[in-house]
Parts: sequence; structure tokens; C-alpha cells
Amino acid sequence: MKRTVVLVLSVLLVLLLPFAVFGGGAAEEPPDPVEEYDFYVITHGGAADPFWAVVIRGAEDAGERFGVNVTYLGPEEYDVGEFVDMIETAVAANPDGIAVTITDQSAVEPPLREAIDRGIPVIAINVPDDRPHGERIHYLAYVGADEYQVGVQAARRMLDEFTPQRGVVLIHEPGHAGHEARSAGMESVFGDHGVPFERLSGSPDAAANFSALEAYLTANPDTDAVFTLGPLGAHPALAVLDDMGLTGEVRLGAVDLSDMIINAIEDGRMVFTIEQQQYLQGYLPVGLLTLYNTFGLIPHDDILTGPAVVDAGNVDIVREMVEAGYR
Repeated sequence: MKRTVVLVLSVLLVLLLPFAVFGGGAAEEPPDPVEEYDFYVITHGGAADPFWAVVIRGAEDAGERFGVNVTYLGPEEYDVGEFVDMIETAVAANPDGIAVTITDQSAVEPPLREAIDRGIPVIAINVPDDRPHGERIHYLAYVGADEYQVGVQAARRMLDEFTPQRGVVLIHEPGHAGHEARSAGMESVFGDHGVPFERLSGSPDAAANFSALEAYLTANPDTDAVFTLGPLGAHPALAVLDDMGLTGEVRLGAVDLSDMIINAIEDGRMVFTIEQQQYLQGYLPVGLLTLYNTFGLIPHDDILTGPAVVDAGNVDIVREMVEAGYR
């Protein structure tokens, strides 16, 4: 990201302080907002994906915390047309704010520009519009990871482990701007080290990802580094390596967290994953929209929730919060 990073902890304090009254050393429950605001959180994935289930929880918790109404919309599987329809539905409802993923800039731009022209506040989450400032959608702020750096950190962590002969990244949502940025980050680092690296198109369907990766590894037996970009790719990748007898021989790195991913790191079947604290991607935008509607306050830089490496050195710390549904 080219803009200044806003520390997440500082933002959390800003979100909480205006609604707390301090007396005798204790904070009371926040008063009800002047109005009961209606917000929409719209993403390109639904609750069936472990990642988005945590985002939904964050948004719901924030809605309860700030006394606002939060409606979550997201297709069960990544589908651009359905996703755009959901954005249009939200805009038509004329809410007090929208938080949305910018997974396909050209597709989501018309309804989001309409929302902004109507005066509906918009915050980008999870995936930003990475075009130059004058060209991008003029949302108020972005809450999420630096997607390119997610890929860079993943590739560097794998190279800390060993120097691969060949690497591949399984993209379970082809065309997803964030996934393409992650893949570009990996490709850049591997290219600098002279390691062949390819992108493999998959799908939101786990069985299809299993078949695609199995076929790739069969056709390219020198591949010894595999990357996935979320649980929908990581879970079938673990199964493929087990079935082909390649666990430990082919090193696996992932993005995002799930119980299965945590177990795999602990068991040594996966080297690492890259976390982006998706609970914050649901929680913070609701708080920011509440502040904006109530006081006209909004950060003007990216609020970065990742990337951070989770591996054998810190997996125990992360496990508890994964099991609790916060990471």
C-alpha cells in the first residue's frame, strides 16, 4: 500500500471512546446512537467459507456493540453477477452506509458510484480498488490486508524454509483482484530468486480444486512448493498431498486460518499460513460507519489488518482465538 498505515489498535480506541463514559475507573455501556443506523456489509463470499464466517461474526458483534442494524449479503460461492446484484439491492435500500469488497473493479464500480453519488458512505473491506487515487472508486477508507504483500510475505517465508525447484499457487477464485495481487507478490519474489512459478486456476468448489492440483502435480513432478489462497484451496491441497504420498516432500503454504489449517501447521503437514485478522474486517467498518454518521469522523488512510505469518513458532497463540471464532 502506498498510503500511510493506520494502526488497528489506535482505530479500536477511537471506535470505543466516543461511546463510553468513564467514572470511578470503569466504562459504562455505550448510549444508543442518536439514530438507529442501517448498514450493509456485502462480500463476495458467504458463511460456508470459514473465512467469511468470522467476518460475519465481527460485523454482527459490532452491530450489537454500537446499537445499529447490520445486514450481511454474500453469495454462497463466488459469482460476480450475483455479487453485483446484492450491491444493487443494498443501494436501492438507501442505507446509512455500505462496507463492500472490491473484487472486480469494473463490475462493482457502477452501483458503488451510484451509492456515493446518493450520499451513501462506502468503506472498502478485504480487497481495495488498487487503481490510482484519481481513477479508483472514492470510498471513505479501506479495512483489510495489503494483498500484494500477503503474497510477498508468503513467498519469503517459503524461501526461509528452502529453495524450491518449482512453485505453484492454486487460485480458487480466478479473476478475484485480491487473489491475483497475492499471486503477483509470490511470482515477483520467486522470479527474483530464479524459481519457476505458475498460477493454477481452481474454483470455489473443493472437489474441483482437488482434481486441478492433483493433475498439475502429476504433470509437473518437480513441483515442491504449493501455495493456496484460503481454506477452500488449502483443505483440498492437504488431501491431495496425503493421497499422492507427497506430504513433507512438497511444502505447503496457505493464506487465512481454519481449524484444519491450524492442525496441519501443528502436525508439520503445512509450513505456514498468512493471517489477515478478518474479524476486524467485519467489526471495524461498522464502527467507522457509526462514527461517520454520528460525528462525521473517518480515517483517511488504509487500516491494514495483515499480513502476518502463522507458523510452528506462534501457532499455539493463534489456535485459541481460531477455536473461539475470532480469527
